[in-house]
Amino acid sequence: MICTEDGVVHLRLATKVSLTLIGVLALGIMGSVQALLVARKTSLALEGMIADNVPSVRAAMELEIALLEQRGLASSYILDDGSARWLAELQAKKASFAEWQRRAEETAHTEEEHAYLNDLAEIYVEYDRKRDEVISLFERGQTGRATAALLDEVNYLHHRAFAACEGFIAANEKYIDERSERARRELQRASVGVGILVALTLGCGTVLLLLFYRGVWRPLRKMADDVRTFSGIETDDAAPVTPRDELRAVRFYLRSLMSDVTESHTNLERSRLQLQSSERLASLGRLAASIGHEIRNPLTSIEMRLFSLRQGLEGNPELEDDVRVVSEEIKHLEKVIRNFLEFSRPPDLNLKTHDVGVLLDKTLELCGHWLADKGVEVVRRADPGLPPVRADAEQIKQVFLNLLRNAAEAMEQGGTVVVAASPAAARAGGEMVVVRVQDTGPGIAPAVRDRILEPFFSTKPEGTGLGLCVAARIMAQHGGRLELEPDGGRGASFAVWIPAAKDV
Repeated sequence: MICTEDGVVHLRLATKVSLTLIGVLALGIMGSVQALLVARKTSLALEGMIADNVPSVRAAMELEIALLEQRGLASSYILDDGSARWLAELQAKKASFAEWQRRAEETAHTEEEHAYLNDLAEIYVEYDRKRDEVISLFERGQTGRATAALLDEVNYLHHRAFAACEGFIAANEKYIDERSERARRELQRASVGVGILVALTLGCGTVLLLLFYRGVWRPLRKMADDVRTFSGIETDDAAPVTPRDELRAVRFYLRSLMSDVTESHTNLERSRLQLQSSERLASLGRLAASIGHEIRNPLTSIEMRLFSLRQGLEGNPELEDDVRVVSEEIKHLEKVIRNFLEFSRPPDLNLKTHDVGVLLDKTLELCGHWLADKGVEVVRRADPGLPPVRADAEQIKQVFLNLLRNAAEAMEQGGTVVVAASPAAARAGGEMVVVRVQDTGPGIAPAVRDRILEPFFSTKPEGTGLGLCVAARIMAQHGGRLELEPDGGRGASFAVWIPAAKDV
């Protein structure tokens, strides 16, 4: 520091640089601390919401699904002439309901949620008792009374239990909304603080920049010009007088900072995708419950009507056979619904040796009329001497049905679907059977080909994005695979690879 005769204090260059660096360092520390606090607060809020809400949402959804899965088992037991496997399945579903009821109690947060759970527990006890009475009546040969009680009291209690589940889910969603709103307000207040600090930083930065320019940069440039003029050295504009090493150091640190920012952005994007995946799983639970409720109710009524119709058709073999076929298809529909509801818990495969040609014929028999109504012509091709495969017939038929339905929907004006089966060699050795389903539609856009088998990805506005994903998972369980073949110019072609029986 230098004091002149007129009393004006002038700071040395080193002092000006030091003060400028101290000011920048102080602002950097303040900004870093505030940013860390906001990031920490945001992270804690997200972690708290995920830790509290995801298990609670899942317990609520699974509890409702477990209740819906029990519906129709008693009627199936009656319609199947008292088959013990229905009672075994009922016991398993009751155990699943009890487990999710316990988890729901553990994850419930509000008095309203506990109240709904208490109501559900009381109603379910009465529902289970009435259902046991129905089974007891049937076992004593009182089928009429058992059916009447099932349609009246048991159905009424099931509706009450389902309403209690819906109330519990609504209370859970209310809690989540309130929690989210509180977190939003807290983050908003923190953001205001950050905004104020940014404004102060901008103001201080402007002052510091002005001081640096007037006290450091401009004198340095004037000094450089004076030195150049005094020495007589002419400097080209393309090579300004600047400290090259210092600039390289700044460039290095800037690149390091950009790398850190990119990494932080990648981590944030990964967290966002994980959160979206959790939200989609919760949405899938609600969708599964809705589908199970909307489809199983009419199926149960149809089953009861078929039971009454079967009793009135004794002595008419043709009509009895028709009723039997319809009953078998209803059971098939129920199995498909259960597979969708248990998407996260794949069922065990019922592996048997089958002829692929027979499975294809049965599949085309089921959907032949529907394809004809869509204006779709099916061309069936099969190489001679196809080896048998060991597979779950219903699961493989579901894969074929899914591919045929997608092909038909892709050809809005109708067209041709070629279904071809041929032997092939596995990548790791062994024998396989390849079934190719190729349509004459517009094909699949290159931008979505790599994502076509991903879960929850769909090119249709009304699609859930589970069809091809479930089909691919079924084939993986069989030790095979489902592939989208390279674009051959027109339409889409899917290949279903099934291991031969002797290689399974």
